[in-house]
Amino acid sequence: MNKKYIPFVSLFFIVFISRIPFLYAGYGIEEDSWGIALAAFHTHLNGVYEPSRFPGHPVQELIYSALWGSGPLVFNGLCALLSAVAVVFFSLILKHFQFRHYMLAALAFAFIPVYFISSTYTIDFVWTEAFVMIALYLLLKEKLILSGIFLGLAVGCRITSGAMLLPFIIIIWQQNNLKLNVINFLKLACPLAVVAVLFFMPLIIQFGTSFFMYYDQFQYPPITKVLYKMIVGVFGLVGVVAVLAGVVLMFTKQAKQERGSLFEHTLSKKVIYASVLILILYSISYFRLPQKSGYMIAVLPFVLVLFGYYLRSIQFKWLCYALILSPFVCSINLTDKLRGAEYSKYAVVVTVSGQELFFDPFTGPVFSDLSKRIQKINYTNEVIQKTQSLTSKTVIISGWWYNEIMVTMIPMSKNNLVVFEPYIDSKKINEYLAHDYTILYLPEQNIYNDEMFKMSLTNEAAKPFNL
Repeated sequence: MNKKYIPFVSLFFIVFISRIPFLYAGYGIEEDSWGIALAAFHTHLNGVYEPSRFPGHPVQELIYSALWGSGPLVFNGLCALLSAVAVVFFSLILKHFQFRHYMLAALAFAFIPVYFISSTYTIDFVWTEAFVMIALYLLLKEKLILSGIFLGLAVGCRITSGAMLLPFIIIIWQQNNLKLNVINFLKLACPLAVVAVLFFMPLIIQFGTSFFMYYDQFQYPPITKVLYKMIVGVFGLVGVVAVLAGVVLMFTKQAKQERGSLFEHTLSKKVIYASVLILILYSISYFRLPQKSGYMIAVLPFVLVLFGYYLRSIQFKWLCYALILSPFVCSINLTDKLRGAEYSKYAVVVTVSGQELFFDPFTGPVFSDLSKRIQKINYTNEVIQKTQSLTSKTVIISGWWYNEIMVTMIPMSKNNLVVFEPYIDSKKINEYLAHDYTILYLPEQNIYNDEMFKMSLTNEAAKPFNL
């Protein structure tokens, strides 16, 4: 092997191997991760592409449907693999700019808690990021058609990746050369559009343009929860302290004097403008639908680019060390016994916005996430076990447990008296009651069932499911 490739191969294996201990616990903590598995099963079974949720993530979902039966270790392992690919290409991008600490910065990206966690279970975030990083590297190497193809694959994983086209155009924009700019735009945009349309064609054929939507069924969450997911949920507590310190240090006199000094190659201001634009675009997107910390993964490499440009060498190093440490210490998480995380006797428990949280200095976000996954699997199995013995017609409003229950039950024999529903409206409730069904709901799903359909009926028509 050529010696120049050894650092990048080593980086790939460090990132991939670090994920292996966390790959085994089902398809993940998110209901969407189990939804991807369920959609892959239905697509595999019926031969017709079924999205896990609109607007669809066809690149990932179609590949998983072809691999159905291989189990969560393979599904999660592909995410771990692609997370390592994204990190390697981020390091290559920084090396292209002759950034002095490109390996350290790439490792910091790999270990930012939300990125680490999202690369250990079945979700589309790291697939998208891998294709975006490859596309950006090819863009910098002036291979625009190939860059457009990979950006199209990113759109096929997550449609919001199309927003990357604008910052990409900023990076390659040439002053006073309109003809070249138009040609370059077409080289990038046309293959992107062709690849994206090809992957979304099954949805276009089935649903026309109505698939182009996103889910916003519930009330906007409290601002404390929105900011928690966006900041602490992304960087972890140690990472948040480091990032806030980094922001403050950016404005010190010495940092201003040494701005851009970590880039031995003259870093074009266009890359800084593009990075700021990406941060703005994806922050706006997050605030419109602030459901998951993972939505902010798209900005993380560009946040590191900005810190690399504005901080001094020693300051940037300490920021990276803190981000690498952050997934392993100082966890803040839910205490809920069904979908919360385990914590040590040294943890401090508090209530924020009606939810009980703990701070534990001795468990990190990645360990908390793993324990949450295991607790959810255990509860799901208990629910299924109890329903197998029911002897009367029963409907169970399952809400965010629905996908995990349905995937877990795929290889099992079914109790035909029991029907699981995600949520049901008043019409469906009355139909079930008219056919002598008992309606039960899993914990908290009475609240969300009413919220989903803007009604106040579930508590009257249904009873809690008790183990």
